[in-house]
Amino acid sequence: MKQEKLKKIEADIIKTKAKITEFTARLRELERQKIEIENAGIVALVRDMDITPDDLTAYIQAFKAQTDGGAILPAVPIELEVFMNEIKEESHE
Repeated sequence: MKQEKLKKIEADIIKTKAKITEFTARLRELERQKIEIENAGIVALVRDMDITPDDLTAYIQAFKAQTDGGAILPAVPIELEVFMNEIKEESHE
C-alpha cells in the first residue's frame, strides 16, 4: 500500500514538473508577444509624430535632462510630453 502511494506521488511529481515546463514556456511566449505589441505601439507613436530618429534621440535626451521627479518642465517640447504620456498609458493597459 505504501508502495502504491509512493508511485502515485512520484507520478504526480512528474506530471507537475511537465506542467511547470509547459507553463514556463507559455509564460515566455506571452511575455514576448506583450513586448512585441508594446514595441509596435511605440513605433507607431513615433511614426505618427513624423520625426527623424535623430530628432527622437534629441527629444529623449532633452526629456531626461529636463525632468524633475517625473514632472516635465516647460523647456521640453509639448510633442515629447504627449509622446511620453502615451507610452506610460499604453504600458499600464
